Amino acid sequence: MADLTSLFDTRELIAVANQVPTAGTFLQDTFFGKEDTSTSEYVDIEVRKGKRTLAPFVSPKVAGKVVKGSTQSVRSYKPAYIKEKWITEADEIIGKSDTVFYAESKNIAEIVAERVARETQEHKENIVRRIEWMAAQVLTTGKVEVKGEGVEDVIDFGFDANQFVALTDNTWDGASVDPIAMMREWRRERVKAGGIAPNVAVFGSDAIDAFIKNPNVEKALDMRRMDRGMIDPQTLPQGVTYWGYIKEIATDIYSYDEWYVDPETGEEKAMVDPKGVIYGSDKTQAKRVYGAIKDLKALTATKFFLKSWEVEDPSARYMLLQSAPLVVPVEVDAFMFAKVLA
Repeated sequence: MADLTSLFDTRELIAVANQVPTAGTFLQDTFFGKEDTSTSEYVDIEVRKGKRTLAPFVSPKVAGKVVKGSTQSVRSYKPAYIKEKWITEADEIIGKSDTVFYAESKNIAEIVAERVARETQEHKENIVRRIEWMAAQVLTTGKVEVKGEGVEDVIDFGFDANQFVALTDNTWDGASVDPIAMMREWRRERVKAGGIAPNVAVFGSDAIDAFIKNPNVEKALDMRRMDRGMIDPQTLPQGVTYWGYIKEIATDIYSYDEWYVDPETGEEKAMVDPKGVIYGSDKTQAKRVYGAIKDLKALTATKFFLKSWEVEDPSARYMLLQSAPLVVPVEVDAFMFAKVLA
């Protein structure tokens, strides 16, 4: 049976914070699948760019030649803090009508435990959605703007200008346009630049509509589920739809309908530009890193740290969920973003 003493133990709260279900994480899971945690408030950001050189021939009697490796830069960055804080007062639990309903089957500790899990899930979703936003920003702009109370910074990962395309002519809603041919050329450019071939394309809502209606695409799209040659998309969790596989460019096609509310304007925005396409590889060393939690009770490296404290009069309990995340693309040449509709 649950009791309030054990429920608010620090280790128990950390377990709750890391186990509850979360918001959409498709971009994180697809392109930043690896995770690292740090006991330092600074994390090292490593970005690799380089050509594929051939090893030089030399005589065995000649000293080996010193060769220049791939371009690699490492710098330390202090991830901006994310905090979600909320309060539960005694009358919110004791005075609720549903407490009477539970009176014969659940004690107050069990009711509080359910409330803690429910509220923690809601606030963790806010943090995870922010990390997903960071992933979208890196994949569509090559940088992340960290702006908030007491912090304003831009983390630029050094993408090249040609990794961002905005079509003005030959947009994908034209019947004579061949999107597959364009993607084939983009893929070749990414392979030439960094040696890693894009294999996943994530479309915004308008871009996928134009793409699947294009006659050149209809004959190239090899669906894993077929119905007399008609497109039969697989709807996956969290706003993701899988549309099929294009053999000639070895690419899986997805669309992603995830939204967020801009905290500065209050406007609801799409996580991926409706008119755009993210084209990248899920085979890179890209990762999510989590810096140390600046809290005396945080005794270990963790992605999320949840703590609680009680105020005696008036009776209330505060909860604080903290995280220090950053997404790092590492092999930056493996990614590009194209706005394919005007």
